Amino acid sequence: MSFHSVEQIATFEQFNLDFDPSSWVRTVNHHFDEETSIVNVHQPGLYISMIGKCQCQTLNKGMDRQKDYSHNYMVALVDESCPSYMNFPSDSNWQTFSIHLSLEHLGKRSILPELTTNVPHNVPQVRLAEAGPIPVDILQCCEVVWNCELQGFERELFIKAKAQEVLALFLHQHRLKSQATQNTRIDQLNHALNHIQMNLQLDWPLSAVARLAGSNRTYVKQDIKQLLGMSFRDWLRKTRIETAQKRLANSQPITDIAHDVGFKSQAHFATLFKSEVGVTPSEYRQALCIRHSA
Repeated sequence: MSFHSVEQIATFEQFNLDFDPSSWVRTVNHHFDEETSIVNVHQPGLYISMIGKCQCQTLNKGMDRQKDYSHNYMVALVDESCPSYMNFPSDSNWQTFSIHLSLEHLGKRSILPELTTNVPHNVPQVRLAEAGPIPVDILQCCEVVWNCELQGFERELFIKAKAQEVLALFLHQHRLKSQATQNTRIDQLNHALNHIQMNLQLDWPLSAVARLAGSNRTYVKQDIKQLLGMSFRDWLRKTRIETAQKRLANSQPITDIAHDVGFKSQAHFATLFKSEVGVTPSEYRQALCIRHSA
């Protein structure tokens, strides 16, 4: 067995990207004739890696020991420098096309929409991890690089240009997927809000709303703000008061109305109603009666 750093692999190439000198693209297209262990030290930043052929054993604590990573992408946000160890059996291949974006560059703009942590891991330096099949158009770009026969400066220009193309395609695909996911969350949230409107007498902590929407508190807060232009608490208070206004048009006792729209005491209901509407519930009902009799 031989041991190498990734930089010692014969097919290893790395070029700084023109739009940010501290960001780079890295490519490897290698066949291992003998069993080989590779150490790769990840510096802080965002890593977007497209993997072609890759059969290896991951030796990192907190990650899967064995996996075929072929034709998958991986995204990771690394907060602190950390090593990665991989073991390639004899007669195996490793094709990777990786883009590293520096934390300084990330601080200047929003590069990625929401990432999902769908890769089980227990690596403290890695804040996010997402993986999935490489879209066909992106894989085709990578295969052109792995099969490129250009040399010297022309090769560097070609690889850097393909890196920007891959990055643009990846961000576009990821944004479309993120938008579709968000649309699904919004639909589920709308169903949850409709259910809450039909059951205003119950307590509705944000955690219960998240469970009902099949989401989490962070997304619920964010999606409600986007959908309604207000917080959930403000929406719930407004909905309870508006529902009470409609019910005050009939002869139902005000105490019962207060309970049905979610207030535990008539006094609290009356105080909040007046602060929102400008009059007490009884004054509001009296005004409605006068208006209807006129």
